[in-house]
Amino acid sequence: MSLNVFEYVNNLAVEIRREGDAIFCQDDPSDGRMYFVADGELAVIRNIEGEPHELNRLGAGQFFGEMAILNGSDRSATVKVVSKSAKLGFLDETVFNKIARTNPVFLYSLLKLVIQRIGNVEDEIDEAAEELANLRKS
Repeated sequence: MSLNVFEYVNNLAVEIRREGDAIFCQDDPSDGRMYFVADGELAVIRNIEGEPHELNRLGAGQFFGEMAILNGSDRSATVKVVSKSAKLGFLDETVFNKIARTNPVFLYSLLKLVIQRIGNVEDEIDEAAEELANLRKS
């Protein structure tokens, strides 16, 4: 799942982060930024009952943090750089809204990818529930 934001924005703000850097942490208040991975690898980590669990790895062409713009909610997970470095582009809410108003294809692409993510989470929940049911039987 990827969204090439560079097709929509000519001068995307970019930052280079180093291995171990946290882009943001679970429960941090939203800073109103959505990030795009241009290069490098990041881990998405969520604390569940006090234990860190890696949920996903993100690489070039993928995005994260969209909920900060879409609903302003606190960060739902920690995102850390796991490669030697990562080059990240980001949009703030003002730029996001400008793109959204002028290019509906961008919004459609984003919506499609978010729906795919929700579907993947639902599948994982179903698998976990089935595994739990099997454990209870034994």
